[in-house]
Amino acid sequence: MKTITIILFSILLNSCGATQDSKSNLNPDMDKATKTLNGDYKVTLLDNQSITSQEITLTFDDANKRVSGFSGCNNFFGTYNLDNESLTFSNLASTKKFCQEEANALEQNYLKALEKTTNFKVANNTISLLNNDTVVLNATPVIVTSGQKQDQSLSFKYTAFARGSYTMINIDQTTVTSQFSRSEKENTKACSTQDWDTITTLSKAIDIKSLNTLEPPSTAHQYDGAASSNLTITLNGEQYSTPTFDAGNPPKEIAALITKIWEIAKPETKN
Repeated sequence: MKTITIILFSILLNSCGATQDSKSNLNPDMDKATKTLNGDYKVTLLDNQSITSQEITLTFDDANKRVSGFSGCNNFFGTYNLDNESLTFSNLASTKKFCQEEANALEQNYLKALEKTTNFKVANNTISLLNNDTVVLNATPVIVTSGQKQDQSLSFKYTAFARGSYTMINIDQTTVTSQFSRSEKENTKACSTQDWDTITTLSKAIDIKSLNTLEPPSTAHQYDGAASSNLTITLNGEQYSTPTFDAGNPPKEIAALITKIWEIAKPETKN
């Protein structure tokens, strides 16, 4: 009888251990995901409707607990608070361009979704923002193209958005990726050693970690007088971004760098 009791006790212990192990492996990435949010995401679902054809973005700056992105016509910015799986946004504001009716509606729905967010979850490489148990939007990380190295210590991203225009330029040590219209596909070409040496030299002349303190010399983008532009530099895995500035009129500290980025990425003219 004593032997049977010992055997049963052992079975129970093993059963409990197996249950604990299965719980800890239900979502092995969740513990890590709930501690921090950082980087660029593309919104794919809003109000239960797919919006993959539109460039709606969401960027988390974990170091400063700031959020920003492109909401359909305007750029927005604000702050967020993260506590385990609880997530709330505050102080949301945006530029004040006049948009077409469809873009206006999309933008308002997007910002309302952020304001309603109370928590989030991560599954299958998708972040879902929720209002309690209701999903208000889904977003996926911006994937680096296959030609770019994931472990690059330095890279540059320039964007410019306007009502009818879109520009995106990504440059790292090996690759230049550009897109000068929402309707065209991304163009990828090699980054020459000479161009890379020049762009890195120009970047050393600025305080990368203080990009967010640069003062835009003009604000025409706030009333649709110019495209809204941003420069983001990734250094050793950390992203540093400028405030929004007018395309064609960047802060003087980065003017030479922006000019070189355009020169490297501009489409080749055909004779």
